[in-house]
Amino acid sequence: MESNRKEELLTPLIDSLEVSIKGVMILTNNEKDVSRGDVIRKLENSNDEEVREFLNLIREKRKGTDFNILMATFGEFLLSSFLFIMGILFVIPTFFGGNASGYFLNYYGNALHSVSDYTGFASLTLVINFMVAVLLLLASFNTLRTARMNIRFLFR
Repeated sequence: MESNRKEELLTPLIDSLEVSIKGVMILTNNEKDVSRGDVIRKLENSNDEEVREFLNLIREKRKGTDFNILMATFGEFLLSSFLFIMGILFVIPTFFGGNASGYFLNYYGNALHSVSDYTGFASLTLVINFMVAVLLLLASFNTLRTARMNIRFLFR
C-alpha cells in the first residue's frame, strides 16, 4: 500500500521533470549559444539549496573522482596509440608488396608459413591482414572518441 502511495506522489513529479529535462536537452542540441556545461553550471550555482541537493543526488552514482577519470583517459590514449600502431603495422604489407605471401610471412615471422603452404591459406592472408588492420584502426579511433568524451566531462 505504501508503495502505491509513493508511486502516486512521485509519478507526476518525475514525469514533469522528464519533460523539463527533454526540453533542456533539445535546447542544448539546437542552440549553439547554450551548452550542456552551461546548464550544469547554472544548476551548480543555483541559489536554491534543494536544487543543489538534487544535483548532488544525481552525482552520487558517479564513482570516479576527477583524478580517476584523468588516469582512465590517459590509459585510453595509450591503448589508442597501441591499437593505431598495430593497425598501421598490419596495413604496411597490404599496400607495399603484400601480394607475395612470403613477404607477408617474413614480415611478421614464420608463424603462419607452414599453415599457408599446406592449406591454401596464402591467398587469404592478404584479406585477413587488411581486415585486422581496419578493425584495429577502428578500435583506436573509438577509444580516442571515448577519451575525448572523458576530457570534455572533466573540463565542462
